Amino acid sequence: MIVARILSPVFSLGPGKRICIWTQGCKKRCKRCISPELQPFSGTEIDEELLSNIIIKIAENNDCKGITISGGEPFEQSKALLKLLKKLRNKFEDILVYTGLKFNNIQNNLYGGNAKMCLSYIDVLIDGEYIDELNSKDCVLRGSSNQEIHFLNKKIYPLYEEYMRKGRVLQSFVHGKDTIVTGIKNKGD
Repeated sequence: MIVARILSPVFSLGPGKRICIWTQGCKKRCKRCISPELQPFSGTEIDEELLSNIIIKIAENNDCKGITISGGEPFEQSKALLKLLKKLRNKFEDILVYTGLKFNNIQNNLYGGNAKMCLSYIDVLIDGEYIDELNSKDCVLRGSSNQEIHFLNKKIYPLYEEYMRKGRVLQSFVHGKDTIVTGIKNKGD
């Protein structure tokens, strides 16, 4: 899997202390994408076994119970994503995945069997392309109002309901000379 970054603890992309992973590569090219640097399919591939061990160790060191996977487009690497999700499923109470694809298309196998099988390891899926004109501060955890939150694990809904009442949250990380902002930005920010 090609991974652009791993950050922890993150509080801006889901409830509780989380570890967040951004995959590298996306063909969608959404207008005003929050992470255009993650669109090219470049970087070093990392074995899913090694990656899962790194993620689990970081999560243990930071007491993270949830994980968020974003990108780029995680489902562009659906075979690797499936392997990773299988290794992480029993280590995290909450797995949230962002995708520019539509849930129904994944469910109806339009992107292949690996993508569909990923759904059985995900608690919450946020789907749909980002549309800048539909960016609204009322879309907590979503970049634009066309995107939908799918609770594949209904038991987790109350945790998210409480989290979303707080509104959008941004968080900054400094890495070397770079500042990385996580969370969903308001239009124009």
